[in-house]
Amino acid sequence: MSECNSTSKIRVWIAFTLLFFLILPIYSNTFHASWQFDDKPNIVNNSRLHIEDLMPATLWKTFFAKPGTGEKLYRPLPCLTFAINWYFGEDDTTGYHVINIIIHALNALFLYITILNLFSTPNLKKKYQELDPHFISLLSAALWAINPIQTQAVTYIVQRMASMAVMFYLLGIYFYLKGRLSDKRYQQVLFSTACLISYICALGSKENAAMLPLSLVLIEIIFFGTPGLPKIKRKVLWVVLASLVVILFVYLGALFIMKNDAVLLMLHSSKTRPFSIFERLITEPKIVLYYLTQIFYPVPNRLSIAHDVAVSTSLIKPWTTLPSILMVFCLIGIGFSQIRKRPFFSFGILFFFLNHIVESSIIPLDLIFEHRNYLPSLFLFFPVSVGINRLLKFYAVKKNSMYSIIIVFVTLLLIGLGWSTYIRNMAWATEKTLWIDAMTKAPGSERPLSNLAVELAWGDNVTPDRYEKALQLFEKSLFLYKTQNYYAANTIGNMASIYYFKHEYQKAVELYKKALEIDPEFVKVRYDLIKPLVLMGKWEEASKNADIVLLRGSVRHEYYNIKGFILLWQERPEKALPYFRKALSLSPNNSNVLLSTGVALSLMGKHKNAEWFMQRAAQNSPNDIMVLFSQIENSLRAGDVSGAEKYTERLFALFSLKSIKTKLKTISKNYHSVPVSKELIAPIIKKKLMEMSKEIQ
Repeated sequence: MSECNSTSKIRVWIAFTLLFFLILPIYSNTFHASWQFDDKPNIVNNSRLHIEDLMPATLWKTFFAKPGTGEKLYRPLPCLTFAINWYFGEDDTTGYHVINIIIHALNALFLYITILNLFSTPNLKKKYQELDPHFISLLSAALWAINPIQTQAVTYIVQRMASMAVMFYLLGIYFYLKGRLSDKRYQQVLFSTACLISYICALGSKENAAMLPLSLVLIEIIFFGTPGLPKIKRKVLWVVLASLVVILFVYLGALFIMKNDAVLLMLHSSKTRPFSIFERLITEPKIVLYYLTQIFYPVPNRLSIAHDVAVSTSLIKPWTTLPSILMVFCLIGIGFSQIRKRPFFSFGILFFFLNHIVESSIIPLDLIFEHRNYLPSLFLFFPVSVGINRLLKFYAVKKNSMYSIIIVFVTLLLIGLGWSTYIRNMAWATEKTLWIDAMTKAPGSERPLSNLAVELAWGDNVTPDRYEKALQLFEKSLFLYKTQNYYAANTIGNMASIYYFKHEYQKAVELYKKALEIDPEFVKVRYDLIKPLVLMGKWEEASKNADIVLLRGSVRHEYYNIKGFILLWQERPEKALPYFRKALSLSPNNSNVLLSTGVALSLMGKHKNAEWFMQRAAQNSPNDIMVLFSQIENSLRAGDVSGAEKYTERLFALFSLKSIKTKLKTISKNYHSVPVSKELIAPIIKKKLMEMSKEIQ
């Protein structure tokens, strides 16, 4: 027995080695692929993941890192891994891609051992002894792992959430099978506990893992159930009851995690989409069938981060709606009808549709994303591999040339899939390459044009010409299909931001207000509106908008800081200070907030406290001339002339005379930074300059 176990372990290690060295080359061109799309709000701009130590308390906080909100529990396990990646490499994408590829390779291994264990179930072990379980399991895992459609779940960094959910999902199935196949009580308890823990971890990675209990019921029916119509009927009833339990579980979990009404939240989210819940429900069958064509005909030019989709407004508009719905029901019906005769085929089909329920039914998400197939496609190649194995055995006995042809075909298939995946990964190299690729494949979609325009306007080496091209793309995108109703407001807001950076503040204000007419609740646009209002000296209007941002927006240090900043320029430092304190509690090391706090304290006569904050600001931003101006002013207000002279000496040591003069000329209306009194600091600067001139003479 031990010798048999040893042989089995060796086979597993050989399988993992083969899978890893099959996956590695085809993803070798992704190590330096850039941040994309949702990577930025979830990781790059998510300060809660930018940890500086690995202490338990610090790691625990990463569990509550939902972007754009206060501290809410959000897919804690992937967020933890992102934070650890950040600790070791910050925004260098290499480490993130390495971990994603390792997780993908592990998923291929877990798929291999899961299918291998399915062959030990009663309904396969007795009937299909002529099959080669290791060959089928390995080929199934390989065909799944190197399929080009998986690139979106592997190369797209933030979709580690999807791949980690699959990792724990597969472990849950594996542990269930081990416990179910064991005849020892303690092993049954042990593996059942491991299955439950895996399920919790899967849910803690991404919510679509909620379907695991139903997948286990499906496994029980297909691989453990005794064939027979009466029992099948009873087990179908179990499936329905289990569905209700799972839906209740997910709903209660949503209530607990979001501390909100999940149904109302879903209905509210549907209002932001250009389709109703019903329209989404009848549109998704077309998309799910399209996914199947992508999986089995996965050439790179059919894969994209954006797709043109005709939303179904009724069962006959467009005409493909009803046939697609009927086709889906037909495939599901075939899946149920083949439970007894072809369990491999039945399980692959039913598992696919079952695990599309969460993201491809009524929840108002974007209509289409390829990474949603990472979980449902797990067992689609199981029946394919069984068929190939049967053909090989059949022609091996006959010693027919077809045996060699099939071997060559499978080899070329693996090479072709690997090469297509490698080619598809090239599109993920940069933001520009990704969105240019999407623009050619989805010409009717707004998203590629808008994101390409964002890259042009806010990427590296921005020029006036790039600003103009970005404006043209934004204008064109306004007339295309949008996946969110607020995207028109977002596009106009982005156009306004370009004018803001071009210093055309009046034009920027006009466009920001136009965007807010479309979506008055768009907090980011309203926050951006405040900036040109401040630079134009329109303090009251800026202050009113800041109040609205604080009332409607999420808890962000920028929102509190800008309100305090306005009050500071309105000569109300005592009113400004509480806002700065709140901003500091959210971002303790932010130089702008530290300096603003110091200036407010200085104007209130608390010069020692002001000095402490200004010194911290100077440590974080040693090349900020306004920090030194503020330190000089604070020393003079405190009557510390020698301190003011010390800071003035440092001023001349760090900055040229030309830059000092230029800054002094505009300081009275330099609304980009904190208020500083030119009348107070100019005399001591001039005095120090004269002393330096005499020393030179």
